[in-house]
Amino acid sequence: MGFRSIRTFQFRNLADAETVIAGPEVFFVGENGQGKTNILEAIYLLCFGTSFRTHTDSLLIHHGASEMAVEGRFAAADATEARAASGSREMDSHGPDNRVLFKYQAGARSGGKKEIRVNEKLIKDRKELVSNIPCIIFSHEDISFVSGPPERRRWFFNQTMSLYEPLFIDLTRRYHKIVKLRNLALKERRQELLEIYDTQLAETGLEIVLRRERTTREFNRTFERLFRDISGIEEELSVHYHPSWRGCETVEQVKGKLAEKANFDFEMGTTTTGPHRDRFVFTLERRNFARIASTGQLRLMSLILRVAQASYYTEKTGRRPVLLLDDVLLELDMARRERFLHCLPDADQRFFTFLPDEQYRRFVAADTVMYKVEKGVIIRQ
Repeated sequence: MGFRSIRTFQFRNLADAETVIAGPEVFFVGENGQGKTNILEAIYLLCFGTSFRTHTDSLLIHHGASEMAVEGRFAAADATEARAASGSREMDSHGPDNRVLFKYQAGARSGGKKEIRVNEKLIKDRKELVSNIPCIIFSHEDISFVSGPPERRRWFFNQTMSLYEPLFIDLTRRYHKIVKLRNLALKERRQELLEIYDTQLAETGLEIVLRRERTTREFNRTFERLFRDISGIEEELSVHYHPSWRGCETVEQVKGKLAEKANFDFEMGTTTTGPHRDRFVFTLERRNFARIASTGQLRLMSLILRVAQASYYTEKTGRRPVLLLDDVLLELDMARRERFLHCLPDADQRFFTFLPDEQYRRFVAADTVMYKVEKGVIIRQ
């Protein structure tokens, strides 16, 4: 479902205006600090109902204002499917439109009011948006999926699963709620509550483990091929999933492990085993890739992960996502840039940001839409 236009009001540094973005590939070119990333953030807001840069919605508001809004028009599903079936890259500029609106109003007492609507229908849970306009962001912060703490890798694979199975969001929410209640019982030394929470934790946690194991096996088939094709490295790089409850296949086995750790959990005041402590490790010929790779290789690896995520989503659903690529080609040499772009999966739309002195013109196609971004103003080229 490609976007046809986007309108911003008091959002970051962007001018209050509507911009037509009805093209299969859109380039935003400008110096740093002019608003290129803000445009991608606005599109991401309409897809996920949250920012990829901050968890504080008040930071989205233009300095000195008290509210903001972003609205997008995007092609209806039937128009997108017809375009995909025909193999055309062109976007139908007529057909029916869908509209998605994100509004936020700051409030000192309430902490702010957020409102999300799709075709005037109020969205009460962000998971309703996930399957509406599937979107994948490529950003510099993605390097943390490879070299950052284990929770960043868990977050990446949770998102990968949630994209094609939004109900997985409910499963992880339920699990973390149980962990929170169990942690409270540990802090209060409520031994009698552990039996109840341990059963719930085991049942919910094992379901997460099973889904992660299945996803890792499937994801590897896509990821290994892409890594070889883009990096040029012939050695096999794989994702290995290490569950905290290793060797546990039944609820009773998990409860036994929790019982073994109970004294330590009481001492620490927290649940020290479970899917919230699982690890994903990238290994190159049995070596931990994050420990032996150069910064450039880590950066390239993070891009390949996102390519694999988009490809895997399409394999699972038959749908094509919107891709947002924020200055990610800057640190790649020309050969790797071309291999990376060649391996990008089919998408309903691709949005790129570039600095003016990058050699982006060699990647321009006949149907590429180009904009200059200067001081928050988006100008068609």
